[in-house]
Amino acid sequence: MSKLATGLISALLLGASAIAQDTLQYDGETWQVAAADNGAVRVEQALGREALYISRGQAWRRDVDLQDFVLEYEYASTDQSGFIGVNWRAADENALEQFYVRPHQSGQPDAAQYLPVLNGIAGWQIYAGPNEAQATDLPAREWIRVRIVAIGDAADIFVGDMETPLLHIADLGSATTGGAIGFYMSDRPWMQGTGSWFSNISMRPVTAQDRLIGESRETDPLPETLIERWAVSATFAEAELDAGYALPALDEERSELAVEPNGIANLSRLVRPGPDADTVLAEVSINADEAMTRELSFGYSDRVRLYLNGEQIYAGNAGWRVRDHRHLGTIVRVDRVPLRLRAGENVLTAAVSESFGGWGLSAALDSLDGLDLDTE
Repeated sequence: MSKLATGLISALLLGASAIAQDTLQYDGETWQVAAADNGAVRVEQALGREALYISRGQAWRRDVDLQDFVLEYEYASTDQSGFIGVNWRAADENALEQFYVRPHQSGQPDAAQYLPVLNGIAGWQIYAGPNEAQATDLPAREWIRVRIVAIGDAADIFVGDMETPLLHIADLGSATTGGAIGFYMSDRPWMQGTGSWFSNISMRPVTAQDRLIGESRETDPLPETLIERWAVSATFAEAELDAGYALPALDEERSELAVEPNGIANLSRLVRPGPDADTVLAEVSINADEAMTRELSFGYSDRVRLYLNGEQIYAGNAGWRVRDHRHLGTIVRVDRVPLRLRAGENVLTAAVSESFGGWGLSAALDSLDGLDLDTE
């Protein structure tokens, strides 16, 4: 996918302010709306009711500021395609919570997905486990009810079935405490004329009767050998790595970053990538009692170059659709490389570059015997 196309999809997912804004009235409320080229936001009759129609655009209730709330709505997709969802606790377009469905993935493990947006990055490649993404049936041209209950740092998300949450988010990812709510619909660039209708929209603060009833799904435990903290540099251009195998000369500015509950270091918590600043260095010191070899298993998004004591030992690209047309670029620790450690201090450095969908890194050693890890 071209940078223009990925930028358009990202803008619509976030409700980017770069698209011209307008207002419309729907169901007695004022909505701030915007549409990209070949898109539209309007009120029309659909499937037996008046509805808010969105195609490659967004509609926001910026007059609300909700932290703990109950949101209910129904949507119907025009076609078996698209990304149809809602942004909530939106402090601004760069920090919010997000939930969306993919009708073209109906019945598949990623038919519905939750994620936080941090520093403008919608990290769906990072938050892709069974507690963030789930299968559900999403037929087109049928009204499907969605209910979100957000209380404190957790949320239940119901789709269709209002008795059992499809997703229970035990640890919401953003640091926002409240904000606006906005609906959006986008689609892949080659899908033209697709859209979604929204109706029966209600949003209110929680009451004493509202409860979270969902439970987290069981996942594999994180390895005890996981690298849990990284020292992360300021951003720089990936092109600085192209001159050779040596690390570029950078200043000493570093920030410490702990991994998420899923074991992935979400680099977007610290920095936002840009066209000339799409790469950071993530480092950890490995102190070895004696010379030894350890195997490192790792996953990343989108591209990485690994260095041990300044010498490059790996380079790879795991971006969306890079390896084949079905490749999602989600982060799993399936790549492996041997680390030939010397006695004393060793510096493992990952130069991680981002294009689209999530900026992150996860790594674990096969054993910590005789080792000590340090990010200072």
